[in-house]
Amino acid sequence: MACVAAVTPIAAIVRATVALVAACAMLAFAPAARAQQPAPAPLVPAAPAATAADIRRLADAGRYDDAEQAARRLTLGARGAEYLTPLGDVLLARGRLASAESAFVQAIAGRAADSLTAAVRLAVLHHDRGDRATAVREFERFIDIYNGSAASLTARDLVAVAEACRYLGSRDPQLFKDALKALDRAVAMDRANADAHSALGELFLSKYNSGDAQSAFASALELRPGDPRALVGEARRRGVDGQPGADSLLARALARNPSYVPALALVARAQMGSERYGDALRTADQALAINPASPEALAVAAAVRYLTGDVRGADAVRDRARSLYPRSGDLLATMADAAGSVRRYAAAADFARQAVAVDSTNWRARGLLGMNLMRLGRIAEGRAALEASFAGDPYDVWIKNTLDLLDTFANYDTISSAHATMMIEKQESAVLAIYLGDLVDEAWRVFSARYGWAPAGRVRVEVFRSQADFSVRTVGMPGIGALGVSFGNTLAFDSPAAKDAGGFNWGSTAWHELAHTFTLGATDHRVPRWFSEGLSVWEEHKARRGWGFHVSPEFLEALHAGKLVPASRMNDGFMRPAYPGQVLLSYFEASLLCDWVAAEKGEAALVTMLREYGAGRTTEEVVARVLGVDLAAFDAKFDAYMKERFKDARPVDSDELVVRAAALAKEGRREPAIALLRSAMYDDPTNLTAHTALAGLLGLNGDTTRSAEEADVLERSLYINPFEIAVHQRLAVLFRRLGDRAKVVRERRAVVALAPVDVAEAWYELALAQYEASDAASAKASVIRALEEAPNFARAQELLLALVDGREP
Repeated sequence: MACVAAVTPIAAIVRATVALVAACAMLAFAPAARAQQPAPAPLVPAAPAATAADIRRLADAGRYDDAEQAARRLTLGARGAEYLTPLGDVLLARGRLASAESAFVQAIAGRAADSLTAAVRLAVLHHDRGDRATAVREFERFIDIYNGSAASLTARDLVAVAEACRYLGSRDPQLFKDALKALDRAVAMDRANADAHSALGELFLSKYNSGDAQSAFASALELRPGDPRALVGEARRRGVDGQPGADSLLARALARNPSYVPALALVARAQMGSERYGDALRTADQALAINPASPEALAVAAAVRYLTGDVRGADAVRDRARSLYPRSGDLLATMADAAGSVRRYAAAADFARQAVAVDSTNWRARGLLGMNLMRLGRIAEGRAALEASFAGDPYDVWIKNTLDLLDTFANYDTISSAHATMMIEKQESAVLAIYLGDLVDEAWRVFSARYGWAPAGRVRVEVFRSQADFSVRTVGMPGIGALGVSFGNTLAFDSPAAKDAGGFNWGSTAWHELAHTFTLGATDHRVPRWFSEGLSVWEEHKARRGWGFHVSPEFLEALHAGKLVPASRMNDGFMRPAYPGQVLLSYFEASLLCDWVAAEKGEAALVTMLREYGAGRTTEEVVARVLGVDLAAFDAKFDAYMKERFKDARPVDSDELVVRAAALAKEGRREPAIALLRSAMYDDPTNLTAHTALAGLLGLNGDTTRSAEEADVLERSLYINPFEIAVHQRLAVLFRRLGDRAKVVRERRAVVALAPVDVAEAWYELALAQYEASDAASAKASVIRALEEAPNFARAQELLLALVDGREP
């Protein structure tokens, strides 16, 4: 085994094992320990059962009372020690920690065949209880045991060794490799050991290696199809990867064992993520009724209470957890993760910081602190926390990816506008900053007026040239399907130069994310996801004709098949998609709900709803107070609206319209071609061909009567591709014709930023535009740049003289 002590002689191993047994016995039965925990229940006979496997089957079915009684009866027999570890496991599942400890101590003392499993369970109890020094000594003895007698260990023993190495990994991350080696060996020794496969999957998942985790859980479920542990593990894996199906896996686990607390805790966590706080609290409390000591259920119960404003209740749950696990930061780390999942990033960072204060070796908490500080735009602080996390656990892929991404930030420029600090890759920063800065300033004016709120300072906008980099910034891993994200006052999206992102409208994306900044901020991040997303798409539709989601064949099919989520459960379409593509359909559906509210009650009702959510009200309360209906009527009215609005709808194929328009133009039928291209452009704001073809037809043969529309079309095209010099040059001509001097300057600045072949000419044209816009100082600086490129440039010389002498150039 790599990275562990040198191989110890067998005699020393025997001594170490005996010492482990003795130490466990002394610790378990020390007077102080007994005074803190209730005495274990007496061993009494119960219903007949024959083997440890029978006890496992009873427990797996949730029949904990029967399993306990059977185990206690069997411990009274001649081979009673062999049933003490199964008994301890049953007691652990019920949260009876002192009784479980007693059973494990007796199993070790009785030299049961599974005494190593009992020993690692006992060490974990000591670790979680806060007796870290004792736990470390116990865990370290497993290394000696492995090194001295590896050949004699069973697959079950190797799983116990791996568990010890996992815990030691917080002190020496190289031991995570040893945990992996032990589990690999366990699987090779006994391929039918489902627990070894599940443990392997859990280890991989803890390091965000979801591919190997998926394979391990699949192997476990092949061996034991209804195994609750493996089902929960695979459900977690799907949650990490954002894949559907986690709900059905948890349902299967609970069908097998209705009292399986890890499944109930994960269901509660999913309900919380969907902002179904009442359901989450009921499920968490159900789990705690079964196992009052469940760390996962305690964490969810505390987080839900905090997120719903019950701070006193949250503190009470935290106090309860602290009494059980005084030196564990896991509850606070889970609360941080939960708060971040519902966009409460400041609270998430605070919980993570508290977790680190409790346990400085909680590398997960340090990582969560770093990620949430990054989301808050506190990059330097976030990086420091991530580096500390990575130093303690270099096998966390999420943290490693994010640190690698941070290393690339040196390739970006930071540019400020009136309301934004923009981080843009150096190759494209000069041109993108022109249009992005203007767009942020426009959005600021529109949204601050509508929502009555504005950020205290500039928003941070990060533009990534690689879609994979954007994905890492968002979720720590490549592969996310989104184009933009808003964390509030920090937002990020793909650059139009991101070749791996595909064709998209970056202006519409930026507008969408900026709308989130204001709706999140106006509600202190309490707005439900569905409403914030719906408002963002609704705002896209209002900003520019054609922006945002549109009717698609998939949407109409889902509508007519009854596959869209009801209005009252709109969040499920985002957080618990039932089929591939449902999330994208939910964006459009949520925007339509905003349309319906505006039509029924006026646009002001949308702002009122936002304020109600900001006050902490539930959707049921908001709907009743603002719309005057209950949830059933809410669903029925919106459903009727949708069916009426789209009863005759036909989706538009913009590519087909472009082809038809090209054929018409070739025949000289200009007007019908223009009409088709307008439809194509407004239906698909990402179709660059439609934009450029329409602009070409509008200005055909020098036609100046449609200069305003041609300029509008070309300006729209910049939000798809802002890197074509010819487009900027044409826009400069059009805006000069239209008398918009500010936009002439803007387009000439863009030409300069794109490094044209004739640099001197570009600087001269910019200087002339600035001169005509009455900005003499900027014009002088620009014309000097032109003359630096070409000292004998006559027109530039004349312009400079005019600027100096005050005469016409």
